[in-house]
Amino acid sequence: MKHQHGATLIVVLMLLLIITVIGTLAIKNSLVGLSIATNSQAQQLLLQNADSAFFSVEREENLIQGLTSSGMFGYISGAANKDKELVFCYRGNEADFFDINRASIMQWEGSKQTPTTDAMGSDGYCKTASADKNYFTSGRKAVITQVAVKYSSSSDADPFYGMQFGTDDKGVKFERSKPVKVFAVSIMPSLSTADRSKIDTCLSARMNEVTIPDGTTVSVASGTKVEDNPTKSVTECLSGLNVPFTSHATEYVIAQDFT
Repeated sequence: MKHQHGATLIVVLMLLLIITVIGTLAIKNSLVGLSIATNSQAQQLLLQNADSAFFSVEREENLIQGLTSSGMFGYISGAANKDKELVFCYRGNEADFFDINRASIMQWEGSKQTPTTDAMGSDGYCKTASADKNYFTSGRKAVITQVAVKYSSSSDADPFYGMQFGTDDKGVKFERSKPVKVFAVSIMPSLSTADRSKIDTCLSARMNEVTIPDGTTVSVASGTKVEDNPTKSVTECLSGLNVPFTSHATEYVIAQDFT
């Protein structure tokens, strides 16, 4: 009888071990499923916020205002402003989508080792560590979206780039078409363990499309981290910090309408 009691104890312990293993596997699978769902939801939310920025850019009233001298397109449309990035934070609680007083200019000036970011102050850059201002896209305070507008000189190599079909800019008096790029980068700071100040550096000190002037040599020490390298873009910087983000770029052509 004593031998049978000992065997029963062993069987019970084995059953407990099996139940524990099964329970652990079930919890692990649940956590993996939750992680997949969370990542999917996060990407969907990031995509929606980036799309919302472009929808706002294309709204008729914003386009009309954007083409004025203080608008997102008109302010930097001059030839002297090519390769500058007009940056602003898409704040959902603001009445106006764009306000020149809440915008910043980022450019890479000749002989400089880093982009110049304070030509118009720093109010245009989104700040994840700010406690007194709301830089989030919506009231949920989950996603931050930073927008940049740029007339790139990369199109200058093609003399017909952006030209309207059937027009002759020598025989007809009209303003030449201007291709302009709009970038939108959306991030979720709450899903990242990176230091908020480093995330802010990515947003306020890295260009969306890095354009280093001809003749300028930038010295980057060997072993420099991606997030500390000024020649890297915003998205490369965020990737180096493992910050969840989505980035979209759309190119528009500003042209006269003859219809």
